[in-house]
Amino acid sequence: MCKNHCTAPLGWVDCECCPPRPKMDMFKTLTFSNCVPFAGSSNENANIIFDVESNDIPVVLAGSIENFSSDGINVIFERSSGNVTRTVLAHSSISFVYDDITRVSVFGFGQEYTGSFNFQATYTIPEK
Repeated sequence: MCKNHCTAPLGWVDCECCPPRPKMDMFKTLTFSNCVPFAGSSNENANIIFDVESNDIPVVLAGSIENFSSDGINVIFERSSGNVTRTVLAHSSISFVYDDITRVSVFGFGQEYTGSFNFQATYTIPEK
């Protein structure tokens, strides 16, 4: 039985008159980095260069995409909160940070293209 709540240490559990303190959810944050080349030849088919499975895991993705080709490319960042499309001109690059990423795809402007995708993905999952 608690006689004096003011002097009991935080997390005191042997008190019958107080409800138990709620347990904090424990989460684990993981980070994965990689640098990969990509290539394609069409503006009709998406070249998926990053995909999250399952889409229920919130992912923060930071990185850069370099376009080595002589024509531009479109990069589509698919997000659970709405897609974002960016154009990377010939021999140029972009850097980005987006949250809630589910997929990243590249489309060419109709000609062959090559590039590099350098990224760091951070996601947080409940620890069991």
